Amino acid sequence: MMDSQKLILNWQGIDIHIHFIGNYSKVIKAIQGFNLAHIEVKANEPLPLTERGYRSIFLPFNEVFEQGGVVPFITKALDETAQSSKWKRYWKERQQLSLF
Repeated sequence: MMDSQKLILNWQGIDIHIHFIGNYSKVIKAIQGFNLAHIEVKANEPLPLTERGYRSIFLPFNEVFEQGGVVPFITKALDETAQSSKWKRYWKERQQLSLF
């Protein structure tokens, strides 16, 4: 398992910077018996996961591993949350050209 990765994911034309730490807390590992992962998601515009373009996620490493890694995990989360009516409205407005 890699302890730390920095990646860039291009999702629907949006560059998303991902910082993944597979074993965020050795104390959690010692006490609880599992690796606590941390994922930081950053973009210069809103995402379906966050209106401000930043999200910090803590979860058991196995949840990330079961999805095939951090990129498939985040891609799936983005695709699922992009189904909301709020995101669909935002995306439609974003695609419209503005004269002002």
